[in-house]
Amino acid sequence: MVVSNFERRMRPFVALQAAVASLGAFAGVFVYAGHGAAAVARYAALMYGTAGLSLVLAFAAGMRMPLKAARLAQAGFALPAALLWWADGRPDLLALAIGGFLGFTWGARHWLELQALGNAERDGYATHVIALAVGVTLAGTLAGSGLLAASGDARRPVYALFALVSGAGVLLAGRHLPEAPPIRLERPLAVLRQAAYRDSLPLFLLESGLIGITMVLTASGAMQSLESASDYGWAASAATLAGALALRAMRSRRHSGNRVGWMRIACCGIVAAAALLGASAAWPRLFIAYLLLQAVVSPFWAASEHVLNQRALDIHGAVGDRIAAREGTLAVFRLGTLALFWWATQALDDHQRLIAGACIIGTAAVLEFQLGRHWLAHHHGAAPGHPYPR
Repeated sequence: MVVSNFERRMRPFVALQAAVASLGAFAGVFVYAGHGAAAVARYAALMYGTAGLSLVLAFAAGMRMPLKAARLAQAGFALPAALLWWADGRPDLLALAIGGFLGFTWGARHWLELQALGNAERDGYATHVIALAVGVTLAGTLAGSGLLAASGDARRPVYALFALVSGAGVLLAGRHLPEAPPIRLERPLAVLRQAAYRDSLPLFLLESGLIGITMVLTASGAMQSLESASDYGWAASAATLAGALALRAMRSRRHSGNRVGWMRIACCGIVAAAALLGASAAWPRLFIAYLLLQAVVSPFWAASEHVLNQRALDIHGAVGDRIAAREGTLAVFRLGTLALFWWATQALDDHQRLIAGACIIGTAAVLEFQLGRHWLAHHHGAAPGHPYPR
């Protein structure tokens, strides 16, 4: 396996980002256990709204003062490092900490990756860094599960652990990152007016607009099927290990010529996992089978989406403008679809909502594959990035 200089320098940042993000495996379950399904929906809306807004505001701030990607990454880790100590029993504070972390760190990561990676390099890079992220997520989930089991499902030790990991991110994540120009916006509204960008909106909606619904359903299914947050943690750990082994076995088989084939296989797995999630409303133990299958196929699905998203941003405009336009659009989609889903299912009980949501997720995966296949075959945007020296 040939590892580029760019990828080697990105690894510490990607690993620390995945370590803190693994708290997401517990956050929705914690909120559901303490406050119910409606609170999870509010938490998801506030978290993803904060993520989109923080990224756009950070990029806009770069128009007034130079902003390095390394500093933005450190700011992202600083939020959970400071706020998670007081997050127990406070879903809104938890949402602000995790949302700000996601917005700032992904803003920095998008900026660096789009500056450095050419189209042909993206498949291998995505597979490698997602494999790294899955391995770190497994370690984080195991650590959180162990703390929950040892403390009788007390959440404060888990928040403290992730606050400490976030503090390590403040100190270490910005070191040795690849050089890139300062982050800034130039003409973001011009991106929104491009036909190529408007053509990608259905894809963005299906890829990330439904992520809030998925969080609500996963938390609901976990608490209906398993007895405690620690039980969920152990099941999620086993599932993550299965995903890591599957991704490692196939890590060298992706390239720019077989993107559609890999996405087709992953789509079939996502649809089957959604079917298991819906069936777990009637047979709760199927939720564990859902976790296992979802964990096996989601890294492959995520690698396809990672490449597809970057390909969708190969359009005219400055890098910062394209990133901010996409993330602002995704924030609107996430909030809108979550609000619409909750309004449409408010008369349903949790079991019925789980079935309805699983049907939506499975259908969305099929539509996303069809759109992605068509988009990869027919879209030819300008690719402004240049490969990072090897």
